[in-house]
Amino acid sequence: MKRNFNLIFLVLIGIFISNNVMAQRGKITEYASPLDPSAKPTPIYVGPAAGVNIMGHNMTVKNLNLVDEPMCPDFTNAEGLGFYAGLTFEYLIGDVATSNSSIIVRALYNTYPGSVTKEGDTYPIATSTGEIVNSTVEHDLTIECAAVTLEVMYKFNPIPGFGFGLVAGPTFDYILSKDMEERFMLVAPNNAQFEPKEGYEYRDNNRTIIIPTHQIDNASAIRIGLKVGVQYEILLGSKFYIVPSAHYNLGITNFVSDFDWRINPLQVGLDARYAFAL
Repeated sequence: MKRNFNLIFLVLIGIFISNNVMAQRGKITEYASPLDPSAKPTPIYVGPAAGVNIMGHNMTVKNLNLVDEPMCPDFTNAEGLGFYAGLTFEYLIGDVATSNSSIIVRALYNTYPGSVTKEGDTYPIATSTGEIVNSTVEHDLTIECAAVTLEVMYKFNPIPGFGFGLVAGPTFDYILSKDMEERFMLVAPNNAQFEPKEGYEYRDNNRTIIIPTHQIDNASAIRIGLKVGVQYEILLGSKFYIVPSAHYNLGITNFVSDFDWRINPLQVGLDARYAFAL
């Protein structure tokens, strides 16, 4: 009777520790896990991944295509908010009883949007009443970019039995769309307008000149990056766990050959992985 009581007590302690992401190496379960890799057979972990891309387009671009506007400023450091979604899987490295590292592979769909607005020069213009005043103008660039991504990362848990992990590895993007829209906007005075000319689109009562969405010239179809970050594994049973994570995805290759332009998102998201035996 005492042995049965002790056994039940140990099982309850094991469940409590597992739920608090402090599972001990050597505990036998149906499947191994990144925090408890001693069970047989060794599985792979497969599931969905999703998150947000906090965008940084680190660039210096002069590309506003207005024939009568030679003083277009440089567009630098566009920002935006995109997303990613796809599938992920993980495979433990080495002996399952002592492993504290693994290979993580993700296949994702990523969006990398961005926008930047710059003040333009001040010009004297004639208002609708014939008065000559100084104008205030702004130049705006909006970027739409999407890609399919394959990334391979090495994960290391520096503290055995604890959910915190360090990850790093290459990421490869195939760019599906690479478009931008440009605007030249008259901010002040309120009673002034652009004089319409053929070949341009006008909005806001002729106060905004639009260069419609068009593909970015000389943009690469391939982006290569280096991704580094941290994650935390939370066990929700012997075969399922979730992994919140944050990564910085540093662009190694230039996005556009004509300019210094790198796509560098900060990626924050959540993976969910379920064990499948090999």
